[in-house]
Amino acid sequence: MTKLQTTTGQVFGDTYADAVGALPGAQETWINGMRKTSRALVGAQGFPGRKVEAWKYTSLNQVEKVPFIPAAKADDVEVSSLPLGIPVIDGALKMVFVNGVYRGDLSDSFADLGDGVSLKPFADVLKSDPSALKVVLGSSAEACQSFTTALNTGFMEHGVVIHLAKNVVLERPIHLISIGASGAEPGAFHPRFSFSLEQSSSATVIESHSGLPGQAYLSNPITEILLREGAALLHYTIVGEDSDAFHLGRASVTVDKNAKYESFILSLGGQLVRREVKVSLEGLNASAIVDGVYALSDKQHSDITSEILHLAPNTTSNQVVKGVLGGESRGVFQGRVHVAREAQKTEGRQLHKALLLNRGPEVDCKPELEIYADDVQCAHGATTGEMDQNHIFYFLSRGIDEETARALLVEGFLDEVMFNIGDEAVRETIFGLVSNWLARQKIAAVSGS
Repeated sequence: MTKLQTTTGQVFGDTYADAVGALPGAQETWINGMRKTSRALVGAQGFPGRKVEAWKYTSLNQVEKVPFIPAAKADDVEVSSLPLGIPVIDGALKMVFVNGVYRGDLSDSFADLGDGVSLKPFADVLKSDPSALKVVLGSSAEACQSFTTALNTGFMEHGVVIHLAKNVVLERPIHLISIGASGAEPGAFHPRFSFSLEQSSSATVIESHSGLPGQAYLSNPITEILLREGAALLHYTIVGEDSDAFHLGRASVTVDKNAKYESFILSLGGQLVRREVKVSLEGLNASAIVDGVYALSDKQHSDITSEILHLAPNTTSNQVVKGVLGGESRGVFQGRVHVAREAQKTEGRQLHKALLLNRGPEVDCKPELEIYADDVQCAHGATTGEMDQNHIFYFLSRGIDEETARALLVEGFLDEVMFNIGDEAVRETIFGLVSNWLARQKIAAVSGS
């Protein structure tokens, strides 16, 4: 990270750190050192400005001005039940966090998951066996490579640790629900989700990030994933934060030989949302699908930034991200596909498409291919445009009103990528969330805006 500002210290400085307090298990030198190093990095580098290439299209000026307190320390916040609007995934086991803190009273029981499955709150692992985190914590989510990760690592307190032993198939999906709620003062929280799947194991994990109206809050989750040989993970992230909230999240994934990673990001809510994904395909025949949809209105800002590293032969990746923008919103997609010299016979494809509902939105797109091998098949593409008036005329000629016609065209535009979601229950849930979003919008004519 390039040093541009040092104002981070005013927001996440010593006062904030003292309020967060010590980690359970902080007597472990390596954990304490990791946290202190990350705090020092955040304080020294400051918030990244637009001269930092990775943040060229996303300004954190609004975040920088908010005097956040650790949300878990707010004594005037009470959440006694799940808010309306939380996605419901059929058959999934719920694990609920409020302001980053695990809430067993709102969560399902995880006592009968079977042999070879360990699912524990992050704080419990730090208290009982912090050395168990050494395998995954910091292995792929390096603070020096991402401001988002550095901020989380410096102040991580709560979260979840999931471990599957060799050949274990987790039959029921795990639904991690993160709820943000600020009281009289705006709060920030930094949950850490760590998953490790041993050889030939498989699971489905859904992350939902939602919030309650009130003061602005900052949700800064980091998900760190380690997939051993032949493991498979379906990983879905749904961001529907409150309209005043900020969300800076990242998934860092290491994929070993013959392992498979499928990811889908749905970004629907929040004042400013940035989701980062880094996937390292480190073993022969490793593969990844990293898709996403963002739907924006008003003055919302959504940024999906991905980095897919092909580091071994015969690896494959495919990424399709689509966005629909109305109001004066802004969508950002930055995608980098890197193919190392030894990663021969790689296949990597990347596509971004955006549909403008009126003349107010802005889209910034920066796809990149960085190829050092010579026996590869790689491609990328990007398009941004308005609705085709000929398509609208077709609907009108068959007696369908213009607003309905536009809604149908938007659904058709997004359906293509959503149909690729591997888990049927998640797919149906995401279709429903997008349909609800469309129902709340006024799909006005571009020429009339």
